Amino acid sequence: MLNSLLIAVIYTVFSSIVSIMCGYGLATYRFRGRGVLLALVLVTMMIPMQVLLVPLFQIMAGMGWIDTYQAVILPFLANAFGIFLMRQGFLDFPPSLIEAARIDGASELRTFYRIVLPVAKPQIAALVIYTFISQWNAFIWPLLMLNTEANYTVPVALNTMIGMSRVDYSGLMLGSLLATLPLLLLFLIFQKQFVAGLLGGAVKG
Repeated sequence: MLNSLLIAVIYTVFSSIVSIMCGYGLATYRFRGRGVLLALVLVTMMIPMQVLLVPLFQIMAGMGWIDTYQAVILPFLANAFGIFLMRQGFLDFPPSLIEAARIDGASELRTFYRIVLPVAKPQIAALVIYTFISQWNAFIWPLLMLNTEANYTVPVALNTMIGMSRVDYSGLMLGSLLATLPLLLLFLIFQKQFVAGLLGGAVKG
């Protein structure tokens, strides 16, 4: 549980930062090739993860990162769905406010942190919840990367209860319940922000 919590929290923080910054850039700045870049980001959502497993494993092995947390966290920090979600949220932000801040002498970072981010809290909450849940439930990649039992995440540990000829159903059911409780609590606490964030940008006018 501690391994899963540590990995999920670190991944959520850094992946959310990447998604927010990329989404803001794609929604706010006008530059040549912006549409192509967005299309490339969306195309990555169509690539099955199984296609990436072998080359990513070779890269991690070449760097000596097998059985480490960074091998589980770093390869998937740039999340296409998170970038698209934040871009859609930032599209609704009035450009006149950003221009007014620039005219008043505010830097780009100050404008971003003081003016834009507070308005995007619902989308950020939805992003954080989605990112945390997806990493908490991740199974295939942690299974390939983590070889030491002390480093196992919850899904990988639950998999060890399924043997060739015997399945520990009682332990499997208890472990599944314990693994689900943090996600239920997280959703119940941030339920309103999650729904508002997913609906943000869906309706125009």
